[in-house]
Amino acid sequence: MGTYKKSTTSTIHCLTVNIPLSSIVSVTSNSISSSHYSSNSTKVHRDEFRQGSSKRKPISINLENTITGISFRIRMRKLLNNRLALITNIMCLLGILGIILMIIENELIFNHIKHNDIRATWSIKLIISITTMMLLVLIFYYHYLDLKLYSIQNSLEDSRVGLTKAKIFLIASEIIICAIHPMPLLNLYSNIENISTNSTDYRSPSYTSVDVGLSLPMFFRLYLLGRSMMFHSYLFRNASLRSLSCLNQVTIDFSFLLKTYLEQWPVRCLLTLIIIAFLIGSWSLRACNYLSTGDHVPLSDSMWLFIVTFTTVGFGDIYPSTFCGRGITAIIGLFGLLSSALLITVLSQKLQLTREEKYIHTFVLNMQLSKDHQYQAANVVKFAIKVWYLKRQNKQTFMQSLQAQRQLYRSIHYLQQTKRQQGYLVDSCIGLHEVMTLQRNINTQYDETLQQMTQMKNDIRKTRKDLNNISKAMNNMQRIHL
Repeated sequence: MGTYKKSTTSTIHCLTVNIPLSSIVSVTSNSISSSHYSSNSTKVHRDEFRQGSSKRKPISINLENTITGISFRIRMRKLLNNRLALITNIMCLLGILGIILMIIENELIFNHIKHNDIRATWSIKLIISITTMMLLVLIFYYHYLDLKLYSIQNSLEDSRVGLTKAKIFLIASEIIICAIHPMPLLNLYSNIENISTNSTDYRSPSYTSVDVGLSLPMFFRLYLLGRSMMFHSYLFRNASLRSLSCLNQVTIDFSFLLKTYLEQWPVRCLLTLIIIAFLIGSWSLRACNYLSTGDHVPLSDSMWLFIVTFTTVGFGDIYPSTFCGRGITAIIGLFGLLSSALLITVLSQKLQLTREEKYIHTFVLNMQLSKDHQYQAANVVKFAIKVWYLKRQNKQTFMQSLQAQRQLYRSIHYLQQTKRQQGYLVDSCIGLHEVMTLQRNINTQYDETLQQMTQMKNDIRKTRKDLNNISKAMNNMQRIHL
């Protein structure tokens, strides 16, 4: 409208100045069309802005959805890790409680309990069965939460994707290991009565009690202790370290933690493993071996048998009397060999000099060898002069000259030997750290020379251009003069 008013005023002013009407009509029509064009252009810009704002809204909405999804995943992962740690603690407690109750129940049977105490053993077995059922339920719940955590970490909609054959085999093996336990049988009274009346009979090598056969596999429940240690470890609880391990394709599990603990505290870890194996192996040998009277071997004798088998000495004063005991002694012997190998590696690492100590030791040896080198060099000069002097004397000094020559050759030999020892000492002092330092220095020198070469190439190109320009200028000047 503002443009239209301006056009009407211009037409009135033109009429007063005697301008033709056709030109006035053309000017007004152009002004009106330009006003319509400007209004249409503003409408088009407004529509484009609205369309751009409508296109930007879904982008912001998607960004908010991704942020909320990531925060939800982080919260759920933290919650599931806390739940898994709590369930692992309960499972470890139930597993260790079942092992302790199993040992108490078997010791009551080994010591020929009275008939009035049979109810106590039956009640202990009942408690073991109840704890085992609770443990099996917790195992299923633990793996359910583990699959849920796997689906959240990998952004999976269905958690059953992580249920692979290896996972199914792991769950089945855990259930089988934790399900084996001595059950409260109905004919317990008659079995114990038969054992107590026939305690003086000789046991055949193939004999193994049913309770002992069901009790020994319960020691495999100690893997729950390793899982609980994993969930309480700093390496597993730290989110940044776990993210870094995922980027490097390293899984922080019990084997990784065991390697790190053996690297940090090798003596403590070895002593802990040996003590646990000593206690379990000694009681297992007591449970599986019998005396000539039919009674179980005393705990002191089973401990001595463990020590003799673990150290691979084998005096022969005590030996396993059943196939079960022989199998356990074979396992103890293999564990002893493995422990001795680990002990040798730990001792070799502890006795090895550090880099600083090695530098000091090498410096002292080098000083001593340099002194020996100077001493032998002086002997070479001295005996050479002596040989020269004795050869100039009469024949009476022939034997003395021979001794001087022998001493000269010996000094030359010792001088060469000290030189070789100095070379070997320098080679032994060079380690991986020195090689890496040398490689780093070589790489830096290579980079510097490469930069210098590129700079020289650029300078050569510039000089070529300058020379070409100078030659062109000289040619132009010659043409002008001609």
